[in-house]
Amino acid sequence: MEILQTHIHKLRFKIDNDAPPKYMERWKEFKYKCEHGENKNIIEQWIYNCKLESNKKLPYLDRCEGGIGGNNNNINKQIRFRMKWGDNDPRLFDEDVLLSIENNKVGVEKWTYEELDDLIYAFIKTSNYYVQADCVNGCIEMVNENSLSEYYDSD
Repeated sequence: MEILQTHIHKLRFKIDNDAPPKYMERWKEFKYKCEHGENKNIIEQWIYNCKLESNKKLPYLDRCEGGIGGNNNNINKQIRFRMKWGDNDPRLFDEDVLLSIENNKVGVEKWTYEELDDLIYAFIKTSNYYVQADCVNGCIEMVNENSLSEYYDSD
């Protein structure tokens, strides 16, 4: 099933709050690489860990933030890492790895929930390998696009 066009989707990955400090430090290093464009090797392992053939064939997104999907914004579906912009960026202080899902409006390629689910499990496997423990989990976040409009502000 294709993802809903009425919602903004993101993939969010977290480490368990009670993970020992050595795993937290590895997670922070992993997160840093993901969000500072040092993620090509991570993405290669991520794609390798996928089960679906459609995901195994996804190319690296050759952009400063990195990600997966083709480089043509008009026709390719993409998933992009959140990018950090300097040491004062407030996003430096959260513990999560966040990826935005770009489902182009005009192209024929659309993300499905099955593909996203496969990508979640593969990313968890990749990050657990990096952290050297089974302490990472992930989910799909959805926000209704209308919740960002003036409709909700007009009460």
